[in-house]
Amino acid sequence: MVIAKRQRRPQFVVCGDGPLAFRVSFALSTRYQGDVTVILPDAGSKHGAQMAALDHVTVVESLRPDTAAFRRARLDDADAVALLDQDDAGNIETALLVNELKPGVRLVVRFFDDELGAGIADHLPNCDVLSASKIAAPPLVALALGEARHLEVPGIDLVVGKPSQLPGRSLFTLAALRGEDSVMLPDDDEGLDRRIAIGVASPDPAPATPLRRPNGRVWYFVRQNLNKYVWYALAVLALVIVAGTTLVALTAPAHWMTALYQVVLETLAGADPGTDVPPVTRGVQVVVTVISVAVIPLLTAALVDAVVRARLAAAVSGPGSPMSGHVVVVGLGDVGTRVLATLLERGIPAVAVNVRDDGSRGIPFAREHGVPVVIGDGRRTDVLKAAQIGTARAVMAMTSDDVANIGISIAADSVDRDPAHGRLRRVLRLFDEDFARRVQGLIPRSAPRSASALASPAFAASVMGPDVLDTVPFRDRVLLVAEVPMHARCELEHRPARDVDVPGQVRLLAVRRPEKGFTTDVFRPATTNPLQHNHHLIVIATRTGLERLRARTARPEE
Repeated sequence: MVIAKRQRRPQFVVCGDGPLAFRVSFALSTRYQGDVTVILPDAGSKHGAQMAALDHVTVVESLRPDTAAFRRARLDDADAVALLDQDDAGNIETALLVNELKPGVRLVVRFFDDELGAGIADHLPNCDVLSASKIAAPPLVALALGEARHLEVPGIDLVVGKPSQLPGRSLFTLAALRGEDSVMLPDDDEGLDRRIAIGVASPDPAPATPLRRPNGRVWYFVRQNLNKYVWYALAVLALVIVAGTTLVALTAPAHWMTALYQVVLETLAGADPGTDVPPVTRGVQVVVTVISVAVIPLLTAALVDAVVRARLAAAVSGPGSPMSGHVVVVGLGDVGTRVLATLLERGIPAVAVNVRDDGSRGIPFAREHGVPVVIGDGRRTDVLKAAQIGTARAVMAMTSDDVANIGISIAADSVDRDPAHGRLRRVLRLFDEDFARRVQGLIPRSAPRSASALASPAFAASVMGPDVLDTVPFRDRVLLVAEVPMHARCELEHRPARDVDVPGQVRLLAVRRPEKGFTTDVFRPATTNPLQHNHHLIVIATRTGLERLRARTARPEE
């Protein structure tokens, strides 16, 4: 009797405590069927308790990931290590320690600083550096703009979205909903809804909506900072000057310009009595002097108040001129800063809102790039008005507080909106996806999304191997965009390109060839083109499909 050998579950070590660590641990223990050991400072924290409750997940409590903690986590047996703390310096130190304890083990490290992360990856073997906020920002921005999302595929500018977002560019249906499952489909599959498609980006994208200043900075300052009492005082003075000029010009032998000159000076500079003028002129002088004594102090006080308020507004760097077609980003943490950077790369005007000027990394970034920053609570309508949300195309609530983000979305409804600018898009950052669906039911015109949910598939896939380029979330599934090298004597060598496609699992997008310097010279190659062992296949696949493709392109065991 032959007993089948039980397949070994892959072993992973995750360092970190937060939503990203939880989601990556969940993905590795369920979708990738691995055993996960999590090292975190407090096992009783919110996410620590959630991770401890997962099957095939063990929690090791340690103030920092040191040698003792990695021994308890059985680093020697680990196939890969993911460092997911929001601390670039701490992640560098831990990565060096892991490489010292187990040289060559697969490392996936979370970094915010791209240049620093790339430098670290160059000096550590088998190491990938990813930014959770950088991964999450493009789909969040695409959602706010109502556009298709660009995929991170070097050499090809691919976009993915609803077919209606890809007019004339859709190559094939990427996935659609059949019952409760998302599946990859052939081109001619019919009778399905909620499709997403993939296509080549337009070579001449429509220019971003320009920053519009229809009335100029001076008139905008006047409208924003002069209250109604200033206008009342100016109206009274104007009426007095017009009436006085008319009476003097009619009763005294003077040209009307001379009369205007005389009345203006008497109004603003004080009385200058004259004995050789007609009685009517004397009466005008008295009335003008009395009214000016009463009105000018009021006007002076109102102007001083306007200047003070303008200086306060300048201190928080609010927009100094009217804007329209911009995006209001509330919250300048890691995610908000990346979202702001993505908008700037796209040429989309933006206004940033942060609850306080507390040294958040996004505030100096915004000011360095000329983005107006409004300091205040985004749940207050006056703060949103200062960000000119009434003429904005979208508001993105990117704070780390779910309740605050919901409040921002609700407050946006309280601000009067210019009908000429259409409906305001609202993107909310929320942690729990079930909660997000309920919020969307409560606030139908909002689009709640979890930044960690958008980023975690890329981290989990990178833990499994370095070939994943991007991810495409669809319902509760994730499709992986990967570049898979073909090895000599693999199953697919000399086979036609059509053999790469597996219905519901793998679709071939492009082939990179070494004789072309690995530039993407074949996009959607002819189905009869033969594949060579040194080709690189760019595919979009499910997790299962990618694992099978790796097996089909791997060098056979001797």
